[in-house]
Amino acid sequence: MREQTENFTRPALAALLTLSMAGLAPAQQAPAPSGSKPRAATTSPSEAKPDPDVAPAQKAALAWLALVDAGKFDATWDEAATSFQKGQKKADWSKGLGAARPTMGKLVSRTFLNSQIRTALPNHPPDKYITIRFTSVFEKHKNGAESVTLVKDGARGFRMMSYFLE
Repeated sequence: MREQTENFTRPALAALLTLSMAGLAPAQQAPAPSGSKPRAATTSPSEAKPDPDVAPAQKAALAWLALVDAGKFDATWDEAATSFQKGQKKADWSKGLGAARPTMGKLVSRTFLNSQIRTALPNHPPDKYITIRFTSVFEKHKNGAESVTLVKDGARGFRMMSYFLE
């Protein structure tokens, strides 16, 4: 039974990742040319002064993930960044996420892993992009991971612009 679930889960998750990445690759970054400054920084508990935007971005990521956990897939699109909404039809997103996420089962636990800040992403204008990563345990997938990349969306604050589930 587990093998059947894993065989079904992998294609569904691949479809989700394809939908969430429409035209961009926020969780992947090309190596910086030699001699250039790194474009990303990863926060860790040992940092003396963490970036002040990480905490509100993490809070926004958790609020958005609560919609995913509740099965409110249309609402996840409504609460996404405007740039995401322009590149992804609501019906397509909801259908893809609605097909992939339930294959994992209910959320058992989600633990903050780390954050990464970037100022450049492929096919996107320069901005401050914050990726929040979690280790996640689901009923049907004990070694899960989730990454939510957010961008400040005007007065709306930090909003999801991509989501990875594995």
